[in-house]
Amino acid sequence: MNAPWNNEDLRRAFDADFNALVAFASRSKARVGFAFLRADGQADLGRPLDARISARMTHVFALAQMRGIEGASHLVSHGLAAMRGPLRAEQGAWYAEVVPTSQDSATPVPRALLSQRAQSAMIGAAAAASMLGHEGAAHLLDELDADQDRRWWDPRTGSVREEIDAASGLRSPLRRLSTNLDTAQAYLAAWEATSRRAWFDRARAIMRLVGEVAARAGFALPDLYDAQWRPLSDADDEAARELIRPLDTVPGLGFKAARLIGQVIAILRTMGEEPGAWMLDTAIALYDRALADGWTERGIGGFVYTLDPTGAVAAPERMHWVVCEAASAARVLAELVPADRAEALAVDYARAVAWADSHARAGMGRWIHEVGPDGSVSMRVWEGRPDALTAARMLARGAAPIDLTVTGATMARARRAHGRGDE
Repeated sequence: MNAPWNNEDLRRAFDADFNALVAFASRSKARVGFAFLRADGQADLGRPLDARISARMTHVFALAQMRGIEGASHLVSHGLAAMRGPLRAEQGAWYAEVVPTSQDSATPVPRALLSQRAQSAMIGAAAAASMLGHEGAAHLLDELDADQDRRWWDPRTGSVREEIDAASGLRSPLRRLSTNLDTAQAYLAAWEATSRRAWFDRARAIMRLVGEVAARAGFALPDLYDAQWRPLSDADDEAARELIRPLDTVPGLGFKAARLIGQVIAILRTMGEEPGAWMLDTAIALYDRALADGWTERGIGGFVYTLDPTGAVAAPERMHWVVCEAASAARVLAELVPADRAEALAVDYARAVAWADSHARAGMGRWIHEVGPDGSVSMRVWEGRPDALTAARMLARGAAPIDLTVTGATMARARRAHGRGDE
């Protein structure tokens, strides 16, 4: 199949955009870690340091170092320093937000939280930095692993918790599918960095739970659940997060879940293990439902953000992370399905990339995070451009083997370039 991800012109364009994205993202460097990046490319130093944003930027710069971009190693070290120092809480935990007071100290924000969303980003960044041999990265990953056992991993459900009050230690009953998908992705990178099977097994357990939740929901995925993984009711409207209300479904989560299940399938096959019989069917069903629910020809086209329980569009905004996940899911699943379906997925991929190029980019390396249905820049969720990792992953995925995460594939490419084989 003459797939678009194998096209040399597209690869070169993606490489150029990746390099420009890294240059733009580097403007987020702050006294401690990486700050919220405004749309004009200026770091918003008036906000507290967000551990998740800082860690995700650190991960971007680790990918950049793997690709040989000058200055990236220093940025990775800078991000690691924030995780190893100012973001640390008591008893082996990490704050979700802090206010830096010096280059190596900070105070927690009022009503401080511990957050698995931030923790998963730190795991991914530490794994990438560990692959590169950064001082202290492997130890940091070990500490994060210990904290997953201590606070976050719920073996009863095969999933992770969401938030903990830093002062009282009280655990929120909220569960988010998005956080668990982020965590599964981070666990896969940690497995690649350490070869510890427990990381992979946990990622696989999360994806099994996602498959069960998806089957009960007709493969249209809400994000918000209680501790028993029952969707929150619309009476819990105060639980709404980032425009996502209880019972709203999020096509972007369907794409991401489909991709991750597909990658777990590929990894199991590479290890000589048989994937569960449910896995490919579930991944395809998730993708198909996300495509059917999410894509619209109205206005500027593209993928809508959320739908209400009746299937009507609830939030019509087009998020850059959704179109990136749609393209990545099509790319991964095309390796796992018969040729005729793979051809259709290649068309889907090309359409997603073309839409992103026309509507989600303000120039080389400048990805618009949120687009209104009329094509204008929207700011209902995203006021600026603080997330470079989503686009970086899509740009770096390309034709890389699907049995590796983008982090693992980028590291393998770097080793081949330096003649180190699979060391």
